Amino acid sequence: MNKAQIKQIAYFMGKLLGVLGLVFVFYKLSQEYTWSSFIDKFSLFTDIIIPLILLNLLSTIIGIYAWHIMLLHYAKKPFQYVVSYYYFAKTEISKYLPGNIFHFVGRQALASKIGLSQMQMAKISLLFIFLLLSGTIFASLLFAIMSSSIPMYMNALMFVVLIGVVVVSTITYPSFPILKKIKMNLALTISIALQGIMLGLIIVYQIEEFSADLFFKCISIYIISWLIGFVTPGASGGLGVREGSFITISTYLNMTISSEIIIFSVLLIRLINIMVDILIYISTLTLTNRINNRL
Repeated sequence: MNKAQIKQIAYFMGKLLGVLGLVFVFYKLSQEYTWSSFIDKFSLFTDIIIPLILLNLLSTIIGIYAWHIMLLHYAKKPFQYVVSYYYFAKTEISKYLPGNIFHFVGRQALASKIGLSQMQMAKISLLFIFLLLSGTIFASLLFAIMSSSIPMYMNALMFVVLIGVVVVSTITYPSFPILKKIKMNLALTISIALQGIMLGLIIVYQIEEFSADLFFKCISIYIISWLIGFVTPGASGGLGVREGSFITISTYLNMTISSEIIIFSVLLIRLINIMVDILIYISTLTLTNRINNRL
């Protein structure tokens, strides 16, 4: 079996997992809601939807900043953050069609404009993935420790995986300055933590009494679910995989909230994610001439 066949199988499996995840989510949704009751539930969030969108935008902007730090290190000439934002935002929509990983392929177009070969840009994308993985696992582990109800064996497993990713990235990219790696990891940790915080806020907004333990637990679980969706090749932005993972892990850990709240929350945050991805893509349409003049 050659590499092309393995790649096709991986993407097929990713799409299949995404479809199965969506079927699972909508099956659970049909058990808890009618269409009218779901709309009524959504209307309750109109007063906080703008803050949630702004949190998501901030998460994206910080994530792009981490990518920008890495590009500046390898680029033959300096360039402004807006250039990184343009190519990142323009290609982020590609994770939905044709699917995960293709948004990294689209960013290869920036290579020649900053004096890099396609191979160098591919290596940069791989480093970004390594650092994103370590930042994501670290963020999830941090909130898991803050929650006393997540089993220690899960925390230990995350810690082992985190060390493994850090070691691999260090061995693979020994020349990349450690201080810049730390700076990038910090930015990516904050970026993905904001995604988890959004989910936590959506859930606690629906319960009568605030619970810090539940809040941190939701954040940790969602971040891991986000990671599962991210690493599934071919899955459209982790669509279905992320939501299915969160519902499954929450059920396994016997979350002290109803499945109705869990299902609505993962769907609402997905709608916000898609909305923000579309907004930042539209924003690139106003930047095209400005970017061409700068490069």
